[in-house]
Amino acid sequence: MSRYQLPLQPPPIKGFLRWAYTLSITHNYAETLPWYYTNFIQISCTKHFLEKRQQFFFDFFRGKPNELNFNNPFLLTCAVNYELLSGFRPDELVEFMVGRIRQGYYAIVFIDESKITIGPAYGGDAFPHHLMLSGYDLKEQTFDVSMFDGHLVYRTLKIPFEDFISACESMKRLIESGLTADHHTFFYRFNGEHPFAFDPVAVADQLRDYLNSETHLNRINYNPDGEVFGLATYEYLQMYFRAAAEQYPSLVSPNGVRHLHLLWEHKKVMADRIRYFAQHGIIEQDEELLRSFEELANKAKLLRDQLAIAETKGDERIFAKMPAKLEAFKEREPALLERLLKHVESGQPVGT
Repeated sequence: MSRYQLPLQPPPIKGFLRWAYTLSITHNYAETLPWYYTNFIQISCTKHFLEKRQQFFFDFFRGKPNELNFNNPFLLTCAVNYELLSGFRPDELVEFMVGRIRQGYYAIVFIDESKITIGPAYGGDAFPHHLMLSGYDLKEQTFDVSMFDGHLVYRTLKIPFEDFISACESMKRLIESGLTADHHTFFYRFNGEHPFAFDPVAVADQLRDYLNSETHLNRINYNPDGEVFGLATYEYLQMYFRAAAEQYPSLVSPNGVRHLHLLWEHKKVMADRIRYFAQHGIIEQDEELLRSFEELANKAKLLRDQLAIAETKGDERIFAKMPAKLEAFKEREPALLERLLKHVESGQPVGT
């Protein structure tokens, strides 16, 4: 079989590759949707990002696991490190990846993306990153890979085998020299036999946590003191943009567009969730609630686009405008979430 491509769907969340990679696989299958809409409700962000000079992250929160490793019930996962892969010659490594794809495994390979010619980091400093392989063409000597391209658009592209070998060899040297840790390579195969029924209790618990700015997810395995949750994240997003406007020297690796992109994806997922719940009889129809979340999603997308355009023009005045715009989200959202929570608690789910 000289050409083979595993199925992929455009992922509903792309802000971080851990979501894009896993969801582009599971979204091929309708039976995964009850799990998807039971999840992706809570949000977290970094708490001490200024005083401890930590990079600020704003993202979906599912209990602090490694999202690439054994946290999606519809993915059978195998993980290996470079120590285990070091026995392969370059041509053997390509053959190994081709063989796994042919067996139905998506390969999430830890590589140095600065060696990928079509990548945004090409030719620069070393850039450790995960790259998803989902297909191959032996005649063209290429892999089908999913990644952010030079314009930071997430899509599936082709890269030569030689680029892949170069990126793996560079990563191996970086790990052996102690310049970076090994974040492992993962292999996923879809697990269609996993049963998952919609869980209204889990949804209600997450909505309450969001409203109360707390979390009860997986607390036996980590300490959440360094993070902020739910509605309280707006305060820290506002703090981030004030620091960006005032050019705080302790603001590390600023990336405001990504934060607003995740804000948009969260509101979009909430609107999609309400639509799905109503269509499947989980909650009663509430067009006003759906329309309100769609409006929030549209406003968040507009903020993201405005910031991206301003940054391309070098106009930093926009940072100072963001806290007031985010205040409108913070004031409007609690009543909408309480309304959704009331629907979930009083509904009689009919199954999906």
